[in-house]
Amino acid sequence: MGTAVADVSDPSPAPGEVVVAVEACGLCGSDVHAVQNGQCEPGQILGHEFSGRIVALGADVTGWSQGQPVAGSPLGSCGKCRICMRGLAFRCPAAPNIGINRQGAYAEYVAVPARQLVALPDDLPIAVGSHAEPLSVGSQAAKLASVGPGDPVLVYGVGPIGLYAIMALRLFGAGPIVAAGRSAGRRAAAADVGADVVIDTREISVTSYAEQSGTRFAAALECSAAPGAFTEALSVVEPGGTCVEVALTPEVASVPLFGMLSEGHHLVGACAFSDETYRESVAHLAAGRVPVERLVSERVPLDGTPDALRRLQTPGSLVRILSLPQQ
Repeated sequence: MGTAVADVSDPSPAPGEVVVAVEACGLCGSDVHAVQNGQCEPGQILGHEFSGRIVALGADVTGWSQGQPVAGSPLGSCGKCRICMRGLAFRCPAAPNIGINRQGAYAEYVAVPARQLVALPDDLPIAVGSHAEPLSVGSQAAKLASVGPGDPVLVYGVGPIGLYAIMALRLFGAGPIVAAGRSAGRRAAAADVGADVVIDTREISVTSYAEQSGTRFAAALECSAAPGAFTEALSVVEPGGTCVEVALTPEVASVPLFGMLSEGHHLVGACAFSDETYRESVAHLAAGRVPVERLVSERVPLDGTPDALRRLQTPGSLVRILSLPQQ
């Protein structure tokens, strides 16, 4: 199924919602794969990494005003059920997720539950807020890795999420950080945003690097979805360390249970983020603690978004593209 720009009715805010005029929306790898694999429902508007200005308030909305700059978490949540209380808002059975199973932000306007908004400072370029969602994904993975100062960490895969994970690990003080990937452009970006060592997995495997350098990692974040990457990442984790699967992969990996038990390894899946992590990410962006603008390869208008999604299927040197619907 293809993608196209179409005229649709502007959304109206339901009670408890606002309408946001989208100033920037990041093109996510999950959207690229959804388009590539024909997984979009007819009429579905994608886009879930967004920021903009409030233009309309629904009934019962307090504490927000028209014209206010905001970042919007796409994750629907009732905020009350056992799943939400665990910080897994994206699995809440009561609320849909923007750009996934409700209309998204590759659009001039998007309706957003007010509880999913975080205010942006007036002096921050609004487009910077669109980085809060992917930074939150990387930050949640870094939290689950349970690392801190002096802990060596492997980031396997240097696509956008791997790059945001590197920045999050820097915020946590972890290091040295070793990034492993294939794309020359994205490996350069990894070095630019905080990786201490960057290896080209086409020339040396992670296993060989670990053997030659004598490195065992306190944690490995698998962000590539490459076949065999999880098993390889687990093999270079030190006793008591953690392997975090971040990439959305259909692979069914074999886990050497004796090795996991004898080494005391922790295995954890990281998908999306908690509301708390999203608020923290906005605070980091507002304070200028993360060099997210270095990742932006292109900015495209709304009518250039379908082509940009197609080009990201074979990204080459492209790292991150922002869609700017108001241009």
